[in-house]
Amino acid sequence: MKNPIVSLAGNRPKARYGPRYVTRVLRYFARALTIACLLSVANTASATDPDKVEWSRDWPRIRVLEGLNIVALTFGSYAVSEHWKPVKVANFRGGWLFDEAVRDGLRGRTSDVQNTFLDVGDYLYKGAVLAPYIIDSYIVALGIHQSADVAIEMTLINLQALGTTGVVTIAVERASGRARPYTDQCQPDGTTRDSAGRTLANGCYGDQDNQSFYSGHAAAVATMAGLTCVHHQHLPLYGGGFADLAPCLVMMTAATATGVSRIVGDRHWSTDVLMGWGVGALSGYVLPSLLHYGFGGGHPLGELKTVGARVIPLPQVYTGGAGLGLTGVF
Repeated sequence: MKNPIVSLAGNRPKARYGPRYVTRVLRYFARALTIACLLSVANTASATDPDKVEWSRDWPRIRVLEGLNIVALTFGSYAVSEHWKPVKVANFRGGWLFDEAVRDGLRGRTSDVQNTFLDVGDYLYKGAVLAPYIIDSYIVALGIHQSADVAIEMTLINLQALGTTGVVTIAVERASGRARPYTDQCQPDGTTRDSAGRTLANGCYGDQDNQSFYSGHAAAVATMAGLTCVHHQHLPLYGGGFADLAPCLVMMTAATATGVSRIVGDRHWSTDVLMGWGVGALSGYVLPSLLHYGFGGGHPLGELKTVGARVIPLPQVYTGGAGLGLTGVF
């Protein structure tokens, strides 16, 4: 009898997008980010005193309606999760765009590798969601700077952004019903196996099988990364400059690692992760900017001031690799 796994793998459509395509997309993203940051350095800070940790009179505070919204989002996430059951039969299967190429390149080939990366992703997810509340809001804003005002506003903004991400993510997962990548390796006994018959990390025929789109782990950590960056851009919690850039970079790294871990663990396609990062950026950075901080105000993260120049670090993507460069206005 023909091995069903080999048959499935053999019938998998050829990916039309390879590593060069991914590099090109990242390069365009880096250029767009460079333009945005160049525009931001030309703006002046909107804080009352940009070198002091205090809530500016120019920044709207959490309104009553937003407070009610936070409560609704909290209960809404629970209600959607409990009462909107995942679909039993997938609405979509297989990869989109460059998904197959990325999966072939990154997917863990053994159970140990997959389990290790899934554990790392879970730890990053839990730590990244809690750390900004404990460190930035409680220890730094409230403890070190003695500003209960700032600590409360930051906490409420965080709850609003994370609640928005939670409700939208769960709803889209349940509505889309996209099959997870590992489901093409499911066996009758509920295990997943590779072409050689070795058991892999993921189990089949449960509620999780059709909740691939999009990655909730990536969305949640990206949301907290966006919140960390927007808070530190407008509030010199660590004194400004590179000290306030560092936590933003750490959280962005955590979001990247979390998303990659979900691909290596074969739980998500790359497009699931990219969508999660995008939703996180909207909820974590764009939403607080729209409702509270505004755009173009604050210090560009990591800004280094010299006589007649303002310089900020930016990611650079080029053929064969990536790095951190500098750009500025002279």
